[in-house]
Amino acid sequence: MKKRQIINFLFLSILTFFIVSCSKDGGIEVDENGETKVDESEEAPNSETKNGSKIVSGDPGLNTFLITSNDETVYTVNAETGEETEVYTFSYQTYLEVLPGYSNGTIYVTADDNSINAINMTDKSLAWEQSILEYRFSTEGVTPPTCVDGVCYASGGTGVVVAVDEVNGNLKWYYTTEPNGNLDTSLNDNSTPVVYGDKVYVFSDEGFTNGLPAYMHILDKETGSLIQKVELPNEVSGTPVFVGDIMYLPAKKMYAINLQSLEILWTLEGNGMGTPFVSDDKMVVVGEPVENISSVLYCIDINSRTILWEKSTGTDVLSAPIIVENVVYSNYDKGSVFAHFNNGRPFAVNLENGEELWYNEGVSVDHSPVYANGVLFYHGHYISSDSDEKVGLLSLDANTGEVLWLNPFFDNGYHINPLIVAENGVFGPSYYRGE
Repeated sequence: MKKRQIINFLFLSILTFFIVSCSKDGGIEVDENGETKVDESEEAPNSETKNGSKIVSGDPGLNTFLITSNDETVYTVNAETGEETEVYTFSYQTYLEVLPGYSNGTIYVTADDNSINAINMTDKSLAWEQSILEYRFSTEGVTPPTCVDGVCYASGGTGVVVAVDEVNGNLKWYYTTEPNGNLDTSLNDNSTPVVYGDKVYVFSDEGFTNGLPAYMHILDKETGSLIQKVELPNEVSGTPVFVGDIMYLPAKKMYAINLQSLEILWTLEGNGMGTPFVSDDKMVVVGEPVENISSVLYCIDINSRTILWEKSTGTDVLSAPIIVENVVYSNYDKGSVFAHFNNGRPFAVNLENGEELWYNEGVSVDHSPVYANGVLFYHGHYISSDSDEKVGLLSLDANTGEVLWLNPFFDNGYHINPLIVAENGVFGPSYYRGE
């Protein structure tokens, strides 16, 4: 078999272990009206856990508001009541990208016109806008912003990464992943830039028409100058996680890489890996087993490099689990009759042994869990609700899985995933890399 390298010199792989396939679900059921059918044999989430106590200790009262959108308009949503407030509307058919950023009363969003934008929440005005070198309407490949230490980083639809000042939007530097330093005209997308220490890590996809391989570009945080460019064996399939001197890189397989030497420490085999979450000596990640189209949630001891337990998560959707105290939150995806739509059932399991704590068959969610202070937030479908209004922005009790509120205003249209602003910080999905 032909060997592939993850960097531009020979690696010594210390350990490789393989994923075995697990059982998979039979898929989504729909009734004669095309509505998802609830499996009545599944237990509804209990109001208490098996031992009658809470499974996480967060205080929901600390959550202040959510940031999301409906088509061209950015909204805040009261975290307790679910009531929405309009903040700012962009021009017609300008759509926002995946996830916002937030800092000191300012909302940061990227848009499909190849721009980064700052919205002042006090007067609900556009504080500044900055093209990612040039405006390109209906652009594919624009990433969400990563705002750290007074600077926002994003990649645009031309393969260009920019760093702009959070306060005024002035361009600090730019870097293009196109080999000759030009604007990319070959649809070569990048993943969201990750800032770690004094470096910015950019991951470019394989070229759509030019045959370029995937690369990791390591940039100087202050200047944007290239420190090292490393060829990858595959495109990244999730957001890398950095812990100490190790990067956990999901690129079809999971690679644990020493940041100093760029040596592979170990490799987890698979046909796909999502965004990992690391807590102390444990990693959880959803992966697609070798020679299987289902997905599995794995808990791995990163010291002994052994799989502690695994749990089927349905179809091959690589959602991003999250660890809170001794609990793992993730989704079981039943598949959808519509392309590019997720149909996940939220659940919670014990981190130590994978034992199910709750599972909500009555809710279908669109994206990975967003946790903040004892509450989970999603866009989704409250299937088991008695109300005619079943689709919208959802809040779930993280201890029981029960729905706290549903805002049906967000039933249709295009939405960015919610970001939660609380008294004790800003919370997003596990791939959120802002402050």
